[in-house]
Amino acid sequence: MVSYRAPSEPSRTRVYLWRKLKELGAVYLQQGVAVLPLTDSLLVVVEALRAEMAASGGSVMTGKMTFVNSDDDDWVVAAFQEQRDADYDEIVEQCDRLTCELDCETREKKFTYAEIEENETELARIHKWMERVVARDWFSASGRARAELAVRRAEESSQAYTGEVECRKGHVADIEPPERPHC
Repeated sequence: MVSYRAPSEPSRTRVYLWRKLKELGAVYLQQGVAVLPLTDSLLVVVEALRAEMAASGGSVMTGKMTFVNSDDDDWVVAAFQEQRDADYDEIVEQCDRLTCELDCETREKKFTYAEIEENETELARIHKWMERVVARDWFSASGRARAELAVRRAEESSQAYTGEVECRKGHVADIEPPERPHC
């Protein structure tokens, strides 16, 4: 459990702490009170946040929580899973957009190396995003399998598009360099 009080001004201190806890995958029980699984790596980060908040005039308290009622424990686990499922849904949406864009480019016969580069950049961003979400998926949200499938479909679409560009334009290595004028 992480409970904090941030100074009212500047608001960026409170927003900064809120963002950091959300990046870690925290579930808020109420304003200023969040829960995270108790792991050594999370504890190190939370203790660093405690020091930062103290330096800014705020405070952070941490503690272990045990729910008396198992329904409360179930609610918190479900809240963690719901947050990750929302993250996975966004990844699926981005993958679907990329696949749709590639389908459109293919239908319109727009085969360019620039599009390949753009696709590779987008896929790299999606992979990093997926890694971050998986790292904070503490309770195995069901949306992970759907997101993994969407990433694979986007990769397959990108590979098919790349293959079509290379087929139509030729591999860069296969292109003959222009002849140099003889001196």
